[in-house]
Amino acid sequence: MEAQVSTFTVLPSFVSLSALLEAIYNKLPDMIFIFNVKERRFVLRNPALDDMLGFEHLKDQEINCISLRSLIHSEDWKPLQNAMQQLESLEKQNVEIECRCLDKFQQYQYFNARLSVFEKLGNEVVHLIGIAQNISERKKIEQQSQLFKNRLQELSFITSHEMRHEYAKIQSIVNLMDNKFISDTERVELIGEAKKSIQLINSSIFKLNHKLSFNQQDEFFNMNKEAEKFSKILMIDDDVLTNVLNRKIVQALMPEMPVEVYIDIDDALADIRNMGKMHQTLIFLDINFPGRGGWEFLDDYATISEASNVIVLSSSIDNRDREKARSYTSVIDYVTKPLSFDFVKSFFADLESAKLDNQL
Repeated sequence: MEAQVSTFTVLPSFVSLSALLEAIYNKLPDMIFIFNVKERRFVLRNPALDDMLGFEHLKDQEINCISLRSLIHSEDWKPLQNAMQQLESLEKQNVEIECRCLDKFQQYQYFNARLSVFEKLGNEVVHLIGIAQNISERKKIEQQSQLFKNRLQELSFITSHEMRHEYAKIQSIVNLMDNKFISDTERVELIGEAKKSIQLINSSIFKLNHKLSFNQQDEFFNMNKEAEKFSKILMIDDDVLTNVLNRKIVQALMPEMPVEVYIDIDDALADIRNMGKMHQTLIFLDINFPGRGGWEFLDDYATISEASNVIVLSSSIDNRDREKARSYTSVIDYVTKPLSFDFVKSFFADLESAKLDNQL
């Protein structure tokens, strides 16, 4: 004869079932409650519910449905009502629903609530029992995973459509440039189109970096432009050719503007110490140098001058570099290379406009 295996675990003699249930009820981190259907109130709730929702001061008082509704997210109230109606009509014995609820810090938390018929008289439901588990961390991971998936799709579009398209145009232009059947006028037009494609590729690279960094606060640099008329420009970059090109851009637009160039950080700082007030001197600063670089310059410059007059001009499109630049009061803008005629024109036009506004 086979032995019968009991489906019930025999408790040790020193543990009573009621004591065990009470301990679980009081210490379980999930919220447990019994809801009176007719009176629309909670007749029983565990300490976890009071602690989570901020009802500790009401632990000896009943909570009605109206009190709970003020905490439930407006978009989740109707689905919750529908779930309750399914139980009350005995259409279902158990339902499971997700909803957002304000915690005691007035922050919405995600909960997975499992509701069941607890007691009924004939065909009338008297009480429901519910267990609600905080799933906010899980939802956060799910949302981040979806965000990551969306970012990958956006990256794929940028690389396969935007960048590839412009690259193909530049490749075609290069192939045509040496063709003897191309006129000088057509050649100039082709160069103009190539410049547009290069600008679009640079913009796409910036967008790629933005998507990869998941930085959703990518707004224009918070400039603190002073309505000063800059009377001199310093360009600090270890690349000699870059300094030459940037100086030509500035002087093409402002022939009378003095421009001094430096390829060494310490040489620039040494001269700046002897220049006096720097408020009317605009500095274009590269970040990446062999040895001491742009960040070290900004650290030392803060001990020399209180002027806000530095434009970081860098090949880096890393948002971390942009955010670090924001932390220096001397920095008024962050521009990715190459320096353009359009930026220089718009920068000085904005300064002139700000100066006129301050005179009104």
